[in-house]
Amino acid sequence: MQTFIFKVGTLISRSGQIMRVLRIIADGRVQLEAESDNSIANVDYFQLLKEYSERRLEFIEDQLTPQIMFAPTERSLFTFPEEVQSDAIRKKRYLDFFREMGPLVSTPTVLAPLIAQCACKIGDQNPPSPVTVYRWYRELIRHQGDCRALISRHDRKGGGGSRLHPEVIDLLNKTIDERYLGDKPDSIEAVWQEVVSRVDKRNEFYVAAERLQKPSRATIYRAIKSVDKYDEAAAHFGTRIAKMRFRTSGLGAPVKRILERVEIDHTPLDLFVIDEITGLPQGRPTVTIAIDAYSKMPVGMHIGFSGTSIEAVFACIRHALVPKTYIKEDYPEIKHDWPCYGHFESLVCDNGFEFHSLELERIALELGTQLHFCPKRQPYYKGSIERFLKTLNYQFSRMLPGHSFAKWFQREDYDPLKDAVLTFDQLLRFVHRWIVDVYMQDLNRGINSSPYRKWAEGAAVSQPRLPPNLDRLDIMLGRTIGRTVFHYGIELHNLRYNGPALLSLRRQYGEQVKVEVRYYFDDLSVIHVIDPITKQAIPVLALDLEYTRGLNLNQHRLICARAREINEGTIDSSSIARAMSEIREITREMSFSKSQRTRQRAAKIKGVKQRSTPPPASQQNHDTTRPEPWVSRRPSPVELNNLPDTETVVFPRHSNPWDC
Repeated sequence: MQTFIFKVGTLISRSGQIMRVLRIIADGRVQLEAESDNSIANVDYFQLLKEYSERRLEFIEDQLTPQIMFAPTERSLFTFPEEVQSDAIRKKRYLDFFREMGPLVSTPTVLAPLIAQCACKIGDQNPPSPVTVYRWYRELIRHQGDCRALISRHDRKGGGGSRLHPEVIDLLNKTIDERYLGDKPDSIEAVWQEVVSRVDKRNEFYVAAERLQKPSRATIYRAIKSVDKYDEAAAHFGTRIAKMRFRTSGLGAPVKRILERVEIDHTPLDLFVIDEITGLPQGRPTVTIAIDAYSKMPVGMHIGFSGTSIEAVFACIRHALVPKTYIKEDYPEIKHDWPCYGHFESLVCDNGFEFHSLELERIALELGTQLHFCPKRQPYYKGSIERFLKTLNYQFSRMLPGHSFAKWFQREDYDPLKDAVLTFDQLLRFVHRWIVDVYMQDLNRGINSSPYRKWAEGAAVSQPRLPPNLDRLDIMLGRTIGRTVFHYGIELHNLRYNGPALLSLRRQYGEQVKVEVRYYFDDLSVIHVIDPITKQAIPVLALDLEYTRGLNLNQHRLICARAREINEGTIDSSSIARAMSEIREITREMSFSKSQRTRQRAAKIKGVKQRSTPPPASQQNHDTTRPEPWVSRRPSPVELNNLPDTETVVFPRHSNPWDC
């Protein structure tokens, strides 16, 4: 590396301006002359040293004296091959040895013994000749002692540029652009054949002395290898894929506290579960996860067969907001707790239909949460949830029997349907244990801590906030629709709801008052009517409570469709009862079907999913062997005297009568 001092004639770059040292003044000042306008400036010597330390001043290395014919390389030594580095270090050892002996005498009789002595000292088996050593020394002197002049520049050897005819180069470049970087990329062999064909066509009209030489395959390979990799990826896979492959990633959105940024997404779980009754695989459930970007803690979860639906999003949001106190009671084998709960400031989603729904925007407004959407087909804008979902499938799903792979062709001869032994309740148990006892306690390299500890530290500074009450939250998570109150009540989804509360509304606001109704996808036994004036939610029970208790909307729609087939559009209680019986039988037959897709549809109809409150641990099967078929009991009938007050109570979700 060349070194410099402030002397007359030295070129420097000072704050981007090229200046030359004009003279050194005796009082410690340096007079500088600008190269652009020849203006003079007197600067203190220590001020120049300060500017150099602050990287505002630098020396210009291409200052050549009459003794220097060309400047040494600006490349660092480590950028050269190891053989070149070793050779340069070997040359310097010889010259350092001669420098210690005094002035260099270039006669062979004097140099030869010294070369042999140095070779013995450094262990060189092939010592150089005296003439070679003198050439090294002369090159070093020509470059004013800059040792970079000892680096062998083998890369500068050979002819400059290509030896192909310019017309052949033009044909080659055009062929690569048209055939290799076109809409339908060809192979390199096809590109070479096309180039040869075009050269032959050109040579047909020229004499032998003027014909062009055809390039070899190696020339084509080298030319294609030099093509810009981004352009190659854009031509082969499209601009979107090329931008994704060659993107640059930073730290992401800055997050300073817990629940400031929560990311949510769905994924099919790479695991097949079996039906508790038939023992046959039901399919792969869909998991919806919400994760805190600050601590990497999963704050909410929902697992079911309803797919990527708005109901799954609402269930996940509810699970994220409320404390998870059921862990110790329902899963006593789990050692740690799940401390995540509370209101989150922003929710980051992708562009699925369920996330762009007006219902989710309404929920976000009522909760005071901001919705953020990632750009289309750019999932890395919510990297925390994408990374967690991959970890869930790769570390959790693949350690259990019946696991699948992300891509079907990776299975080869492995059949996950034959190895599936876990029921849905067992899956919930294992998922909870893996999340709480494994993932939360393990070191996360992104935050250099465990998610559990990071959450605890954040919660000590910013305590999570809870909704006013769960009844209000449940009503908030319902679906909204407008209806008119008649003397027979409210008709919704071919079901009637009526009670004393609706009578009071009609007496107060008119015989046919229009109201907003909140209904719930997983339980049609109760709705909430919003008072037009007070805006209070009033619970109203279904008239056919025995039919609607625990019935979800998918099941009811299927029953109504079957009833229409039977009665040609006329729906009454007897036809609905008959359709319900037939649908149960059809669903039972679907559960025994040999088609896995049919069994998965049966699980969706039966409403198999994560419950808001998990079943007690005593009712869950810990054994991983395939269970024997069993028949669940029907819920006991409710006495009329034991019914709750419909004007003050929000009814909880009931058990599912479709487990058969």
